[in-house]
Order: sequence, then structure tokens, then C-alpha cells
Amino acid sequence: MQSSKLSQLIGELYRHAHQADGWMAFFAMLETEIPSRSTTLMFEDIQTHATDMVLSRHLNDDELQVYGEHYIHTDVWAEAMADMPLFQFHSSDAISDRHFLSSEFYADYTKPLDIRYACGAYIENPKIGQAFRVTIQRGHQHKPFSHEELATLNLFVPHLQNALAIYKRNIALESLQSGFDSITNIMDSAAYLLRQDTSIVSQNALAEDLLRQDVACITGGKLSFRPHKLRNTVAQLINKLQEFTHNRAASCRNYARTEQYQISVEPHLLPSLVPGTQELGVLLQIKNSDANVNIDLAGLEILYELTSTEAGVTRLLCKGLVVKEIAEAMGVKDSTIRSHLKAVYSKLGVRSQPELLSKVMASLARTQIDIV
Repeated sequence: MQSSKLSQLIGELYRHAHQADGWMAFFAMLETEIPSRSTTLMFEDIQTHATDMVLSRHLNDDELQVYGEHYIHTDVWAEAMADMPLFQFHSSDAISDRHFLSSEFYADYTKPLDIRYACGAYIENPKIGQAFRVTIQRGHQHKPFSHEELATLNLFVPHLQNALAIYKRNIALESLQSGFDSITNIMDSAAYLLRQDTSIVSQNALAEDLLRQDVACITGGKLSFRPHKLRNTVAQLINKLQEFTHNRAASCRNYARTEQYQISVEPHLLPSLVPGTQELGVLLQIKNSDANVNIDLAGLEILYELTSTEAGVTRLLCKGLVVKEIAEAMGVKDSTIRSHLKAVYSKLGVRSQPELLSKVMASLARTQIDIV
């Protein structure tokens, strides 16, 4: 490959390394020099046999699903390649035709897709549990990858490593922002995301209102409250939550009330730039006990196709009642209310009470407009 073309390709890789489409554009340009049937990029968790990300050029979603189903478990060539030198492209010639052609991977994936030859490299080390693999594949109409083509591909390996670091950091930043957004989008209460020592990570607009009103204060980066009873109640709830999570229970949401406030705390993973190293924090929510929450039952039924009972449970939840109190108010068992909530979660596409409350509160104005 001419040095000018090589420089052009490397430049293209770096210009768009933070985007998946940028990687595909790079391999589209590379294909003009080294013909291929498809190019696949995959993150792997070797220990759990899970794939975090799959990008592919030329393969449709159905073909990608087949690839994912067979890749880690039955790709005999990948298994052989894992024992070869890392950060270097190797050809499928590394295994015998007999071994490859008799494999389930060939029968179920490569043969139906007219793939016969492949080459690839591990850009991250599979021996440490995490790996990133680039695979370039050809059909029967092509010849196997030549030594010259492999040598050309190896010139890109250090640049692929650098571009991978850029891409992963961008993914981590997007995940980090999503974590912050999950707090700032809570609209029915003041919400604080805290570390377990009460230092602040994030907060929403209503939480900032409490700070401006001098109800809440931050000292040394840690959250506290001026009203004595509110301060003590929050501390007690967080202590209970820490005891609960230390006992390795899956999840818990604790509630309390003062004369003026309704308070809840629950475990919440803190946003992190390093996947797999997230710290368990605390989501604290506070709202006025006397808040006038006006929720139209018919509006809930129309917007979300809830039954009258499901709408009633949702409205009581929005008024600050907990499951036990809702059950007492409706004269049924706690388990019945939980069953109704499970159905409501499904219909609204949410997974937790904070998500449910936020979605309902955000829809109140539209609900009233729709009913008029």
C-alpha cells in the first residue's frame, strides 16, 4: 500500500474514532485496498461469555444475531487465534480445513453467509478477561488473505489500539451523562445522588431549590439539612440502607415522613468512566408532605391504558403513600398492590417507582389538556 493511502486511512480512523459509524467508514476505505465480504468488531467478556458491542459492515441484524450466537461458543478459529501472539492479524489458515469445515460455526454461520476465509486480531488482551476483536471475512470467490495483506493490516494495529481507547472513553462519557440525566430528569421531588458518606454527586432542579431556600446545605462537599428533624430522619434512613446493602440484599427503598416532608432513600449505582467499577451510592428524594398533586384518574387511564384500579394505585403512589399504606387505604393485601404496580410498570415502560413517578408527573399538564 502506498504511504499516502496509508496516511489517509489512519487519518480517517482518528477523525471519527469516537463514533461507531467512523469505524465503519474506515473499514469501507480499507476494503478498497483489501477486499472483504464483511468486517466485524466485537467487545468480549471472556469470563462471562458475553458480548458488549458488535458492529459489522455488510451484515444485517439477522446475520449479526447468528454471529453472536455462535461466536464465543463455537468459533473454532477464534479459539485457535486466542493462543497466537496478540495485537497481530492472523489468517484462518491457522487451523486445518478439516477442523474448520466440520465445525458447527462453519455449518451455522460462515457457510450460509458465503464466508470461507477470515483474518483477525485481538486489539485487547483476552487473557485478562476483556477483549476487543477485529475480524475481516471473505467469501469463496476470494483467495485466502496473503502475507502481504496481513503485513499491511498489522501496520494499523497500534492505531486501532489508540482509536479503541478513544471510542471506549466516548462510550463511558455517554454512559456517565446518562447516569446524571437519570437524576436531573426526576420531576416530582428534590433528588440528590450521594456517595454513602453523603458527598454530592448530582442533583436535580428541585434539589437546587432546597439549597437556595437554605433548607439544604453543602459543607465540605457533603449534604446536610438545616431543619433538625429532617436532618436526623435522612441520616437514619441512609444508615438503615447501608445496613441493608451490607447484608447483600438486592435492593431496598426506605421511606419516612416528617410534618412537612416525605423522604425516601434507595441504592443507586454512581456514574463511572470505568465500566465495571461503579460504586454503590444513595438516591435521596424529598418532597413536601402537603404538596397538592392533582392527577386525573381518567387521564392516566387514557394516556397509559391503565385499569381504574391501576390508575388509583398510581395516584396514591404519587401522593406519597407507600405500598403498605396504599393496601390499607384500598383494603387489600400488600402483594395485590405490588401486582398492580408491576402491571403499571410494564404499561409505562419503567422499572422503578422513581421512574414511574417522574413519568407521571411529567405528563400531568398533557393529561389535563388531553381530557378537556
